[in-house]
Amino acid sequence: MNAVLAEGLEDIRDAAVFEQRRDHAAKALFGEAMSRLKLAETILALVAELKPMLEAPLMGWARGNLDDMEAQLAGLIHPGFLRDTPADALAQYPRYLKAMILRTERAKRDPPRDQARMLELHPFLDALRDGEAQGLRERPQWQALRWDLEELRVSLFAQELGARTGISAKKLAQRVTALRQA
Repeated sequence: MNAVLAEGLEDIRDAAVFEQRRDHAAKALFGEAMSRLKLAETILALVAELKPMLEAPLMGWARGNLDDMEAQLAGLIHPGFLRDTPADALAQYPRYLKAMILRTERAKRDPPRDQARMLELHPFLDALRDGEAQGLRERPQWQALRWDLEELRVSLFAQELGARTGISAKKLAQRVTALRQA
């Protein structure tokens, strides 16, 4: 114990030291809370912009494009998402939502093109559903696949926003194969 105190660390049991550390922690927490609040406001503003776009009067197979985006939105924005989503993934939500906004605009102009790109996602969506049915959803490898799928969506539908990693359908297919064999 004395060796620790000798290294320059102060004894937290001292009232003045405790108050100093408490005040420092409060300032740090306040800054973090404000940062999270701004992120939440940005996310909710983008959701408010996106939701009316998903109510377009498309029918038939073209409506499937918007249904896919509604399912994606429900997977991202659900009760408790601010609390439950890992901080690094949550920080990417504005980009994911902007990509969805771009996709809705483009899907309305060219539904067949969006449909073709959407079909590239189905094997991965199916793999995630299978993993969830098997109770694997919370495993780190499956969570990584889930967020990589969001990156693939950005890559496919809003390339100008940039995918965070060098993600591709081929790489995801290899990972899905490995996950299913594990």
